[in-house]
Amino acid sequence: MITNIPGRLLVPRSFAQTLCLLVLMVGFTACKKEINDNRPDNRVTTVNRAPSATRIVNMGGYVDVVANGEKLTSYVYRSPNDPDAFKYTGTAYFPEDGRLGSSWQIPQDLFRKDGTLLLKLDADRANGSLPELTIKDDYQHPKDYYLLLSQHLAEGQPDYVEIERGVTQPSRPDHFKIRILNLCAKPKEDIISPRGQIEDLTGPVSLAYADGLPVSDKTTNISVAQRVSEYIELPYGAYQFKVLTADGRQIPGAAALSPDNRLIDPPTSSIGLASNGEVVLSDLTFAPVISYQAGGIYTIVVAPYSFDYLVSAQEQRGGAIQNGFRVITDVSAPPNTTYFRLQGCNVLPGSGGVSFRVNGNVLVRQLAYGQPSSYGNYVQGNTRVEALNAAGAVLAAAEYTLRPGQNYTAWLYPDVQGGAKLVLVVNELSGQLYSAGTVNNGSNGGLVFKQVREDFMFDRRFLNLSQDIPYLTFTFGNGLSAGTAAVNLQPGIPVTTSPYIHNNTLLYHPYEIMAYRSAPDVVPGAWAKDITVLNSDRFVARRELYEAVHRAVPTQEPGIFTIALIGRTGKDVPAAEKAKMIIVKHNR
Repeated sequence: MITNIPGRLLVPRSFAQTLCLLVLMVGFTACKKEINDNRPDNRVTTVNRAPSATRIVNMGGYVDVVANGEKLTSYVYRSPNDPDAFKYTGTAYFPEDGRLGSSWQIPQDLFRKDGTLLLKLDADRANGSLPELTIKDDYQHPKDYYLLLSQHLAEGQPDYVEIERGVTQPSRPDHFKIRILNLCAKPKEDIISPRGQIEDLTGPVSLAYADGLPVSDKTTNISVAQRVSEYIELPYGAYQFKVLTADGRQIPGAAALSPDNRLIDPPTSSIGLASNGEVVLSDLTFAPVISYQAGGIYTIVVAPYSFDYLVSAQEQRGGAIQNGFRVITDVSAPPNTTYFRLQGCNVLPGSGGVSFRVNGNVLVRQLAYGQPSSYGNYVQGNTRVEALNAAGAVLAAAEYTLRPGQNYTAWLYPDVQGGAKLVLVVNELSGQLYSAGTVNNGSNGGLVFKQVREDFMFDRRFLNLSQDIPYLTFTFGNGLSAGTAAVNLQPGIPVTTSPYIHNNTLLYHPYEIMAYRSAPDVVPGAWAKDITVLNSDRFVARRELYEAVHRAVPTQEPGIFTIALIGRTGKDVPAAEKAKMIIVKHNR
């Protein structure tokens, strides 16, 4: 309460109350501290530069950029023998290493008021430099400038090619768009190789699936004069696209993750290997297996590149100029938070034609015994999968919660009593795996694992879907172990921990896969002589792809496969239902 006394100040009745109020105010002030976020900012650059609609696609090894007379890179020529030959200081526009990389979305702030940009690009001493080019940014018509190998390396090759880039999303949200761009040219100089001259891969080119069958009429026989095809739309998924010449020969991929896959045999463009004092050929032409995502837009560009080749088993050289192809991402796909892929496979003996239904929608009708269906794309979440006989009655059904971005196979198989059952298996198609290494840091015994990605994989997983063999072990020839993921497999129970066997080491030699009746304490067990041995050439989809151009058929082809034992054993089993191994390939 405040007392009003004439001629005096108004004061609180209690001085103690005032003192308490002052103490509280000081306390609150003292407690108010500035909160500092001391977390480090590890971004290469913190400058937010808006991108233009114009992109540089660097296929000629250019490293130095001068824009409107200002040097944007830190490249300086050093001798290749210099230990710091490839070390450059980051710059404002190229903060990682100060050099032009494989592609560059030009920032808007580099364009002048009239919307133009004057660019000059330099490579090393071998490739020289480009004349200055004036670029105009056009938001309505996004452009790519493909910088090509120097003219003194390839005949009739322009310094660069201007191509309009598609940015319109696919008409179906679970599809991607792809096209082919033909910038082929003939090398000006031949190379010296004991195997012969480098082959001629010029002329019209066509886009094909892994088995060599054409993808579309719109991406077939694209000439150098036409240059670029229309975009076509395909369901998202894992593909191994191949590029074929007019007579059906394969053009090698030019951006392999593994250095071994960048080696070519000059007369055939196939992958070679130095082994035991000689050059061994795989008879395979490198083409990457890539997951093309829903909503993405891609260009496969064919142009001259510099490849490595084996002169002998002791010497490897670079500088073989040959036409190769790269996959360029025109528009990156958004994260897939919606769709998964699923196929059915009928391995139920005596079932005849089987239909698969997913959430009431037909995936495939009348699927024959021993055959997989094509894939369907579905929205993630609670999913009911059904298998129906020819009369439409449900043989087996199961409900799952299925996740986006995953690839599944629903196998219809017999349980131990012979009844129909469904098992869903997740297929890993990303190429991601963990590689073991060592580091001297005193922890974990020095053993470390790092995540790596493969783009030319030979991945095999094994399944036992026969009701008559309680324990099954798969081996290579003569009982050679195929790994723990192939040991003592029980009917309908897939291995889920490290389920794939990566047998790239067998790439250059034929091999066999054998079935053994095993037991928990007996491995591999007794060879199942009644089950036909599976030869490695069964992994070749179409022999005609090689034979039609007079090439040797390889021992196998890359991809992600499931090898499943299906059928019955015994004397009274019909021939069509006898136990056998089948191969299901999950990428196209």
